[in-house]
Amino acid sequence: MKKKITILLSILLLMSLTLAACSSSPAGTSAGGSVEFNVGHSASETSPVGQGLVKFKELVEEKTDGRYQIQIFHNGQLGAERDLVEGAQLGSIDMAIANQGPMTNFAPSLAAVDLPYLIRSYEHADNIFLGEIGKAFMEEIDAAGLKTLGFWESGFRNLTNSKQPVNSVADVKGLKIRTMENQAHQGLWRALGADPVPMSWGEAYTGMQQGALDGQENPLSVILQMNVAEVNKHLAMTEHVYASVVFIMSPNAWNSLSAEDQAIFGEAAYEAGLYQRQVQRDMNNSALEELEKLGMQVTYPDKQEFIDASENFKREFGQRYEDIINKINELED
Repeated sequence: MKKKITILLSILLLMSLTLAACSSSPAGTSAGGSVEFNVGHSASETSPVGQGLVKFKELVEEKTDGRYQIQIFHNGQLGAERDLVEGAQLGSIDMAIANQGPMTNFAPSLAAVDLPYLIRSYEHADNIFLGEIGKAFMEEIDAAGLKTLGFWESGFRNLTNSKQPVNSVADVKGLKIRTMENQAHQGLWRALGADPVPMSWGEAYTGMQQGALDGQENPLSVILQMNVAEVNKHLAMTEHVYASVVFIMSPNAWNSLSAEDQAIFGEAAYEAGLYQRQVQRDMNNSALEELEKLGMQVTYPDKQEFIDASENFKREFGQRYEDIINKINELED
């Protein structure tokens, strides 16, 4: 009997020590004396975001002398974008990158930049997202229970479809276009006479394969990376919306860092973001040539016609974001 009691007490002591160790350990997992953080995103390793995260990993591990290790999960291995954001909120995921569309659920004013033809150029985008407006967006996201490390880039979105060349707004009418779950994007295509269908990318590709969807809209680098040329042969350079992506961190993980290490993570995210932007823009330029080689027929519709056709929607949807829109319009490009 005494032996059983001794064994039971030993087990209880071991459990209490284990729980104490778990409660005092920082976010992330310990591995060989270093702390490992995971980061998830939905794109491929070779995408601009994938390459940017590899750069971020290199910078963090170098600047912390290996005290922190970054494990990257590409291709949605940790879940869809909303899962990634919610996981970061809850602390089950350390870091993630998500498109600005889903992030409007956490920072409603960010929806302003989804308006068509609001952002005029890459230089204009940099002045927005790397300046005071971007800082205000970051603070809004942080207030929703996240830590924002910065804005990276997806680029200007263009339309593809399997039905016909698009040279005018009239050619868009009736097309079933996959969009993200984003009210501004859906409203734009309705205004242009198309039928927007919000859904995840995995479902969208199958839908285009089977003919249930006619097309989709994405930056050129994404169109190339996601093999859209296999299911859509027509590419229209509409450049209708500029898309950013948001690099976020779990507050649990962020708060586990010392002030010095927080500065290192912030600097690494900024440096990697500049690198990612350049990769995206270089890839965007080369992607067009690659897509043509894959058989896509490229058209260059008059963007002014698209701007005019979407003006009423833009004005109506943008009423709630008037202050932000005015500040964006005032910035140089």
